[in-house]
Amino acid sequence: MKRLIKQGTCILPNKECVKKDILIEGDMIVKIDDEILDEVDDVIDATGCYVSPGFIDIHTHCYPIGDLGLDPDVLGVKRWASTILDAGTSGAGNFEDFYEHAIKKCNTRVYALLNVSSLGLAFKHELNDMAKINEKNIVEIIKQYPNVIVGLKARASQSVVQDLDILPIRKAAEIAHAVNKPLMVHVGNYPPHLEDVLNCLEQGDIVTHAYHGKVGNILTEDQSSIIKEATSARSRGVLFDIGHGSASFSSKVYQKARELDFDCDLISSDLHSENYEGPVYTLMDVVSKMVNCGEPLVDAIAKVTSVPARHFNLEKLGELKEGYYADIFIFKMKDVEEEVVDSMGDKILLRTKIEPQCLIVSRGEKSGIYK
Repeated sequence: MKRLIKQGTCILPNKECVKKDILIEGDMIVKIDDEILDEVDDVIDATGCYVSPGFIDIHTHCYPIGDLGLDPDVLGVKRWASTILDAGTSGAGNFEDFYEHAIKKCNTRVYALLNVSSLGLAFKHELNDMAKINEKNIVEIIKQYPNVIVGLKARASQSVVQDLDILPIRKAAEIAHAVNKPLMVHVGNYPPHLEDVLNCLEQGDIVTHAYHGKVGNILTEDQSSIIKEATSARSRGVLFDIGHGSASFSSKVYQKARELDFDCDLISSDLHSENYEGPVYTLMDVVSKMVNCGEPLVDAIAKVTSVPARHFNLEKLGELKEGYYADIFIFKMKDVEEEVVDSMGDKILLRTKIEPQCLIVSRGEKSGIYK
């Protein structure tokens, strides 16, 4: 099947926004040009719309177990994201079940950040015993699914590690670096202290919930600067992610960090069963919040498309480019005056927000258009 997207304002890899036609054949983008006159089976008029690569949400919980997990399509294509990463809901002991019963059956493209705890988030306090980390099993399951498991995940919160403090996070970092996969670390209530967590991380690792509003965040105690461990980590190549979640994004902390030239590198939702109906809703809504907190639209789009695709080596995703998969999001920016809240309950006044028009997903027999 041939499909033509006509005259949308395309957000290209160099962040340039230009009117283009896009020709899709099968699952692939085969041509991008000023005007395409080929005979096609379907035409989508994108006049007055932005056309971007399909959004990639690097922090969701889409393995339906425990208290947090939901079906991948509920958090993915049904919420306007064509690709999602499960952030540690599964571990080495139950990943195959996740793969067989969720990943293989959904229309959303799914990758995994494997929890270093063997059963992931099937039970709470997953890192309160070092025996829950089985390095051998982690290495073996990554070897079996090298193109699906794109990183590791660990939660560095007191409720998770309990008396072990930084020890499980150090072990998680050690394993991740040994298998050459990025480690995503959830940060929140200490111990372990954020400074200790950051000192474990190396190039390519990710701090999610980086702009939370709890005590011990990335700002110094007097709120005047970024803690030195965070600036040092960034200089080593550690990335900082929004990870909105139920209690993990403070617009005030984020805006202060932007003033201090410490913007986020990635934008994600942390969508799960307790926040998908608010305050998070969708990755698209998180992007709208970021734009209204000062993030330029083209930068925000890059942080949910090309940046995560390159970072996790997601082949042929994240860019509008000939030879890439035709996962494409078409939207408008709507002028509004609307109040929303961050995870702390603080209000954000939206002056503009994303209004979705359609999402094209290319999955062979599972291809489709969501409107």
